[in-house]
Amino acid sequence: MNKRKIVEVTVTALLIIGLGGAAVYGFSKAERYKRDMQYGYTRSLSDLRESVTNMRTTLNKAVYANTATEQNGLTEKLMQECAVAKTSLSTLPLTDNSISNVSKFISQVGDFSMALSRKISEGSSISASEYKTMQSLESYAKKLGTDLESTSPDFSGSYLSDSFDETSKDFSNFPSLIYDGPFSDSVGHKNPKLTSGKKNLSQAEAQKNAADFLNTDYKKLVHIQDTAGTMPTYNFTSADKNLRICITKAGGFVSEMSNSRTIGKEKLDYSSASKTAEAFLLKRGISGMKESYYVINNGICLINYAFVQDGAVCYPDLIKVGIALDTGEVVRFQATGYIMNHASRSISTKISLQDAQKKLSKYLTVNKSGIAVIPTPGLSEVLCYEFLCTGNDGDKVLVYINAANGYEEDILILQFSDNGVLVR
Repeated sequence: MNKRKIVEVTVTALLIIGLGGAAVYGFSKAERYKRDMQYGYTRSLSDLRESVTNMRTTLNKAVYANTATEQNGLTEKLMQECAVAKTSLSTLPLTDNSISNVSKFISQVGDFSMALSRKISEGSSISASEYKTMQSLESYAKKLGTDLESTSPDFSGSYLSDSFDETSKDFSNFPSLIYDGPFSDSVGHKNPKLTSGKKNLSQAEAQKNAADFLNTDYKKLVHIQDTAGTMPTYNFTSADKNLRICITKAGGFVSEMSNSRTIGKEKLDYSSASKTAEAFLLKRGISGMKESYYVINNGICLINYAFVQDGAVCYPDLIKVGIALDTGEVVRFQATGYIMNHASRSISTKISLQDAQKKLSKYLTVNKSGIAVIPTPGLSEVLCYEFLCTGNDGDKVLVYINAANGYEEDILILQFSDNGVLVR
């Protein structure tokens, strides 16, 4: 064998050995990653089981607690366990359909306990119907705990999702809870205020409204399946299926529009998007709106607008406008909050701004104040003084003081970044 041949054979052998070693290393690394992932899933399922068990126990105890101190302690415990359950559930490899009812149940337990905690703190007593609700929740928590114990930690394929899908079916008839909580079923039963008393449009009339809103020919829109519920809509899409728009059957208002086209390289900034969105609203006859917060994500700047009446910012009357930062095109419009809540309000305070400010923490410095209507977590809303403050560590804090009784209704921490302003 000549020298050149020997070199070729040697190089080939080394290459094979190298590739083989890389393959073995890659396989080993993949197996290690898979083991770590399986461990994480197993831990989440275990935490979920434990938190649901603790939820059931706490609900059981709450029925027998008879002092405000003990009742408040149990509601706080219940909120903590619900938070753990939600976190654990969110980390499991499950489809949205398989966990929707279970997630909804956990949310309602947490929100129910929050509503009770506030009621107790205000000096009120738990009613007979609320005790009955506790017992109902406890029985559902027991059922969920039993189902979770029988769920095998097999995270391969669709087994876990299928198993949770069966569990979720057990909660499909979970009773509506009428209370002041953000995930209360009563929100779904609320009738939209803006469409109240408005005449129903025909499909053809709604299609024309949609075309006018989009500044296009109505013949370019295709009618698809309607949406039922408390706010029925006619739904239309473009021929390429990228664009979808929903028109309320009563009144013919645009409740939602989305364009799912691919967003190109960003060429515009927030300032440009803000001007475009404001002009878009005014051109469509939507006035009296104040921009609140915005976020930039996946090339779209989504800006929130709230209606202003008599100087009060009415946050429930919310409209969202999304601007594509490649061309400045409006690709998102969401007015469900506005349609559900918009109506003339009585803006009348019972305590003074000065008295409300006295309710603030001594660790806050007020930068700006105003009046705002904010949603309570369920069907209601409340008129508040809104204080934008700075905390000791530089935090920007929004505090809402009830303009009727001086109660501290909500506290929000503002988060500023290159991608927008959000609250937590």
